[in-house]
Amino acid sequence: MKRKRIIGAAMAATVALSSFGLAGCGKQSSDTGKLGWWLYTSDSSGGYYESYDDNPAIQWLNAQYWDVEKGGLGTEENGTNVQFTFQTPVAGAEQDNFNTMMSTGEYPEIIDLTIADTPELLYDEGILMDITEYVEKYMPNYLAALEKYPEMKQHAQSVDEDGNVHYYHIAGYSNGKGDAWGGYLYRRDWIVEYAEPTEYVWDWDSDYVKENGHPAVTPLAAAQEAGNLEGWKKNELYGSKFSATDGEDPKNTYEDNVIFPSGKDYPYTVSDWEWMLEAFQRAIEDKGFAGNSDAYPLSLYYMGSLPMGDLVSSFGGSTGSWYIDENREVSYSGTDDNFKLYLECMHQWYENGWIDSVFETRASDMFFSINQNGCAQGMVGLWYGTVGLLGNTIRVTCTDPEDQQKAYVMGCASPVNDVYGAEEQKYKEPDALYQDSRIGKGIGITTKAEEKEDLLPALCTFLDYTYDEEAMGQTFIGWGLSKEQYESVDPDPDIYAENGLENGAYTWTEGEDGIPCMKLNFDNSSDLAAAIKAMRLGIGLGMNLHPDDGSYTVDTGVDEVVRKAQEQFSTYTNTGNILPYTAFFSEEESDIYNKTNNALTEYTSQVIPQMIKEGLDGWDAYVEKSNSYEPEKVSEILQQYVK
Repeated sequence: MKRKRIIGAAMAATVALSSFGLAGCGKQSSDTGKLGWWLYTSDSSGGYYESYDDNPAIQWLNAQYWDVEKGGLGTEENGTNVQFTFQTPVAGAEQDNFNTMMSTGEYPEIIDLTIADTPELLYDEGILMDITEYVEKYMPNYLAALEKYPEMKQHAQSVDEDGNVHYYHIAGYSNGKGDAWGGYLYRRDWIVEYAEPTEYVWDWDSDYVKENGHPAVTPLAAAQEAGNLEGWKKNELYGSKFSATDGEDPKNTYEDNVIFPSGKDYPYTVSDWEWMLEAFQRAIEDKGFAGNSDAYPLSLYYMGSLPMGDLVSSFGGSTGSWYIDENREVSYSGTDDNFKLYLECMHQWYENGWIDSVFETRASDMFFSINQNGCAQGMVGLWYGTVGLLGNTIRVTCTDPEDQQKAYVMGCASPVNDVYGAEEQKYKEPDALYQDSRIGKGIGITTKAEEKEDLLPALCTFLDYTYDEEAMGQTFIGWGLSKEQYESVDPDPDIYAENGLENGAYTWTEGEDGIPCMKLNFDNSSDLAAAIKAMRLGIGLGMNLHPDDGSYTVDTGVDEVVRKAQEQFSTYTNTGNILPYTAFFSEEESDIYNKTNNALTEYTSQVIPQMIKEGLDGWDAYVEKSNSYEPEKVSEILQQYVK
């Protein structure tokens, strides 16, 4: 498939008009000890410093020596110092600035690839170096990370026609899941008030559940009908009411004794959700909200499903769009049995009166802000929203007087299906979710660096350090400077001292179960957070808040209700979503994808809501029409990148 060229006549014609200024740019130096680095964006940090070179984490970086023989940090005696100067485009002119650099050849030794084409194309254009020999000699930690994280490996390596592996760039990747800014939210106080404890709950201490992950028969009604309660136990709260207390600070001290049918204190299964939805329906009726179109147990996106997956992927694995299965095979899942099962469930829930009766009319609402008035007024039980609504926040806007005193919102993960379909569609963890992509486009080393090849070993040693999990070499990028690192330099301006961070950006403590805990000494949601760390470098094995191996935790200082919600939002890992891979498409591939996706979206957004409301009698016609748009062509393109 023919790929677009970076430098074209139209682009070249813009060169004479290239007044795309560089904000805070470090002037490219002829000093062989310095390397220029083009960043896609600066901090937007609001005046903490004029140039990115003045970022305290960058000042620390520029003071280091790199031991090219043993790897990692060295000393003045056994290491090589490399200093970096940075170019950052004016906000809003990023693409124009990048295009101008490419068309004129006036680019530095290192470039951020966020808005670039594929590394292979940039190499073919003579812009990027083939750095294979340097990676293989000086970057053992990077190579180890590629083996540990196959998803990263497939983007980091280029294989030629003879099967030889080449490295044309350094890929970024996260070692776990970050904190989501939103997810499914639900009215915990309505469960306390209106849910009835079930007679039995899952027995997680039983041998059967330990071995199988669930009771022999689910849900409870089916187990009781079958007379098989293996894996279930008597619920001590059966026949009583739940209770709750706010404590002195509700967002941190709220407590209740709620136990779900799954035996957990949070919603885990589809059974748990249905139990919740019944309670929410009772609450709405009791409070006199029935008949109000803004009041209902469950919000649903106007198209009937979210193309990222989420609740859709609870039913055996699907997104209703293109999907990557557990074998890394790509297919269009909008016509498969799992998506059909999702629709059957949604139709049942709609028939039960649990779903927003006019959901398809809310097309102007983003998926995370559906019917904001209804949610804020306390008339919705379960919806997709942001962390800003957690805890007792909505009390001040609730309509019902009791809700003004008791409303409490918690977060939950997508449920595991224990009710609908065949065995292969049950008990499977959701795997297609709205989460930040763990794949970063990384950086490229341009052919300009060939003029300073004596620095390349030290450069690659530094880059490798950011993939050293044992040394946590990426910390200064992801979180800022430790006390020791801060004290080893004399930053100017010293925004650490100016903001009370003389003890560094974080402190290591012993957390739960003896797991090391990084406690942040700053507000991670503030402008300052971006200014004290080198996050814009876009390299390294990102130290995320929820590492895959559980080797540490991060205490960001958020309220307890937010912390618990963020844990719920990151319960499962997004492996089924194809969206991260579309960033690697060529122009021609993007055209095919956009044309096909737009056509399918326009069609399915009309038919899916109809099936949810009226039933699936038109399923076969829907499948035939969907297939007429030839979604398999996009599947074939995606499969090239999903290896």
